[in-house]
Amino acid sequence: MILKLALFPLTLALLALVDASSAQTSKSTPIVLLKEKGIASDLLSETSSGLKFGHGCFCSLACDTLTTILGKDRSDIIGQESYETTRSKFWSLQQSKETSPRCFAHPINAEEVSIIVLLSRATNCPFAVKGGGHAAFKGASNSDGGITIDFDRMKHVIPNADTKSVAIGPGNTWLDVYTVLEKFNLTMAGGRTATVGVSGLTLGGGLSFFSGLYGMTCDNIINYEIVLGSGEIITVDSKTNADLFWALRGGGGNFGVVTQFVASTFKQGPMWGGTVAWEMHSTKATLIDALVSYAENGSQEDPNSALIVSFAYIQNYQAWLSVVMAHHSDPQPSGSHPKVFDDFMSIENEVQGSKRNAFHSNFTVEIDDASPPGLRESYWTLTTHVDKQLTLDLLAIFEEEIIPIQNLTEFLPAFVYQVVTVPQLKAMTRNGGNALGIDGSEKPLFLINYSARWKFDSDDALVLTAMSNILSRSRELARARGLDHPFLYMNYASQFQDPLGSYGTENKARLMRISRKYDPDGVFEALSPGYFKFNGAPAQF
Repeated sequence: MILKLALFPLTLALLALVDASSAQTSKSTPIVLLKEKGIASDLLSETSSGLKFGHGCFCSLACDTLTTILGKDRSDIIGQESYETTRSKFWSLQQSKETSPRCFAHPINAEEVSIIVLLSRATNCPFAVKGGGHAAFKGASNSDGGITIDFDRMKHVIPNADTKSVAIGPGNTWLDVYTVLEKFNLTMAGGRTATVGVSGLTLGGGLSFFSGLYGMTCDNIINYEIVLGSGEIITVDSKTNADLFWALRGGGGNFGVVTQFVASTFKQGPMWGGTVAWEMHSTKATLIDALVSYAENGSQEDPNSALIVSFAYIQNYQAWLSVVMAHHSDPQPSGSHPKVFDDFMSIENEVQGSKRNAFHSNFTVEIDDASPPGLRESYWTLTTHVDKQLTLDLLAIFEEEIIPIQNLTEFLPAFVYQVVTVPQLKAMTRNGGNALGIDGSEKPLFLINYSARWKFDSDDALVLTAMSNILSRSRELARARGLDHPFLYMNYASQFQDPLGSYGTENKARLMRISRKYDPDGVFEALSPGYFKFNGAPAQF
C-alpha cells in the first residue's frame, strides 16, 4: 500500500512515495521495511545510515513523519493544545506532569503500530506504550522525550458469536470491557479497578474477582496479536509461537507491542460484594484472625469468593481504618452474605458498608473511586507465606514508619493484603502455565501491596524513604522467620524492584531466550526502556 504523504514544513524533510512492490533490497533495515509500506524520505535514509543502534536519536524527525502519516488529529506534538490534553490522561502526576514525550501517536490498527516501531528504529527515538496509563512511576507508560503510543483509538470489544471469547483492543479499560460483555450476561477474569487498562494488567499477570476459579487474567488469554521489533505482525497462541504465548503471560512488554487480546468469557449476571470499614486498632487482631482463616481454609472451600483487606490512615477522619472488600460470584438474598465471609461480617461497629448485589462493572467503579487520578503515586510489593503473627508484625512496621509523615498534604498510605489462593494457583497451570513461577503450589500466599498517594514533589523523599524502610524491614523479618517468598507482582512493583528477577532463575532465563528469539535486535530493551526489563530494577533508591 502507498500512503499519500503531505510535505513537511521543512523542505529538507520532503517525503517521497515508494511502491512497496518495487523494493528489492534486504528486509534487515527499518528504512527498507518502511519503504515496503510506502513510506520513504531522503532525510530518514540519510539519518538512519549515520546512526548506531542505541546511540543518538532524531525524535523530531520521527514525530514530524508521524504527523504527516497519521494527520494532526491522530498525533500530538509538544506545544499543541491536544498534546496537553493527551498528557493529562495518566493516573499519576509523575506520568502526567513530569513526563514529556516529543509526541503522542494514536494508531488505529496493528499496521500503524508497525510503522511507529520502525520509525523509532530508523531514528533511534525511544517509545513507550499507553493502554490505560495507570502505572505509578515516571516513564512506565509515557516516554520522556520520545514517542508515546496511545491506544485510545484502539478500543474495540467484540464478543464472539459463540459467547465463549471476546476480542479486546489494547486501549480499553476494564470498565469498557465489562460494560460491553454485560449486555450479553458475560464477563471475564479481568481487572478489578474500572480505569485500569487491559494491556498493562494482563501482561503483568492480573488479579481478578474470579481468580479462584480461573487464575490470573493472563491465564485466560486465548491469543494475542503482536507487533515485533522487526515490524512483523504475528498471532500468538498455545500452538502457534507457543513459547512467546507462555512469555506474554506475565513477562510484560519485553517482546513486542500487543495490539489485540482474545480472552475467554463466561456467563455471569449480578454478583455479591461490597466494602466494609471499621476503626483499625480495635478490630485489627480479629480481622487478621479472619484473614488467616480465609487464606488457609475458606478460600479453598469456596473458590467463588475474593477478598482484599486494607489498613489505611484517612486524613479526613484523622483515623486509621481497617477495610474489607469482599466479593462472590453468586448473588445473595437481601441482607445476607456468603458463609465464607462469616468471620468478617460478624465484626461489630462498622463505620461504612456497601454490601449488595450488582453487576461486575459496578464493583470496579467502587474500587476505582478509592484511588482517583491527580496525585503523586507509589506502589511497592512483597509476598509472604501465611502466618498470623507475621501479618500483625508487618502491619506494626507499616504504622511505625507512616505515623511520622501521616499528615503530609493529601497523603493516603495503605497496606493491602490479598490471598493468592490454592485454587488460583492450580488454575494458573492451565495451557502450559504462566511465567510468574508460582503456579501449582499447595499452600496459599499473601500478596502485599504498599501504596501511597500525596500531593507535592517536595515530599517525595519522605514518602519514598518511608516506603523503602517498610519494605526492607518487612522483608528481613519474613526472612528471619522463614516466611518470605521471592515473588514480586509486577503490577504492584515500584521502580526500585525487580519483578522479572523474582520469577526464578529458570523462568527468567527462559524469558530472556524468548526475547532474543523474537527481538534479536533488542528493540524492546534499547528503545522501549520504560517499566520492567531483564537488567534489574528501573531505578536505584
